[in-house]
Amino acid sequence: MSSYIEALRAALRESLLVAETLVTEPSGLAGDVRALRQALFPDSAADLPTGAEPGEHGTPRQGLAAVSLALGGLAGLRAVDAMDQQQADHAETVLRAVQARLGVQVREQRARKLRGLYVIIDPATTLRDPEEVAAAALRGGACAIQWRDKLRDKGDQLPVCQRLTELCARHDALFIVNDHADLARACGAHGLHLGQHDLPLAHARPLLAADQLVGRSNATVEEATATQGQGADYIAVGAIFPTDTKANTRPAGLETLRRVRTLARVPIVAIGGIDEANAGDVIAAGADAVAVISAVAGASDPEAAATRLNDRIQAALATRGPA
Repeated sequence: MSSYIEALRAALRESLLVAETLVTEPSGLAGDVRALRQALFPDSAADLPTGAEPGEHGTPRQGLAAVSLALGGLAGLRAVDAMDQQQADHAETVLRAVQARLGVQVREQRARKLRGLYVIIDPATTLRDPEEVAAAALRGGACAIQWRDKLRDKGDQLPVCQRLTELCARHDALFIVNDHADLARACGAHGLHLGQHDLPLAHARPLLAADQLVGRSNATVEEATATQGQGADYIAVGAIFPTDTKANTRPAGLETLRRVRTLARVPIVAIGGIDEANAGDVIAAGADAVAVISAVAGASDPEAAATRLNDRIQAALATRGPA
């Protein structure tokens, strides 16, 4: 056996060991991982620590990295015809299922960051440099930045989105791309935001990495219910109040927000005409995060505006209690 094939097999073996310590549910999938490892590497039966606790040997994010490494090793073994085709197909099926399961766990962790101020940056409506506005919003405490550019080609947007992804990561905030799944995937964004008439969620999800969030806008309880049923990681509700920032919005109002709160199992982001004066009411009605455009991007001092608005939101969240 060549050293190259040995290296590929070693990568696959070690990755399966990591996955086995992390995938604890559903139990059938955990069993599939164990059976796959034992079938491919019978001599590795004693490698798994006895009584390993879930998460003891890594996090779901590290598990995703391990699965990616395993899939790479598997592809390499296929390429040099060093693995039985049927066995390789089965291994890929199991690994893809593990990747999907760990992706759910990572997205749940990421989605919990949606608690506070969520700032939308639209170059067409932002008087200052969009990246400067984003930086100011993050310094002011924003938990998420959404990039919404309806005018420029995606190739021109990509470098900006890559920089904003890195900027948000440094602030432990989320970077979300509006509409374009391919752009979100290319820049490594933390997530994608869809409208009701954008690419359907079921079609967008396979275009993204397993750990990338998907949220969708909703104006009615029925839409929000459908969005959650399709596996969205967060639900956006709006327009809560009248707004001039975006054309063709539909009214939702605080009562719709309250009703969505009763059924939502994922974070809720409220949007539409929200400012310092009414942000507290929006949080009280059930929002976990408040999305704004002009309240920050249109302010004379975006950082100060973000700070004041975030302080108001956090105070209201503290009054409401834990998520």
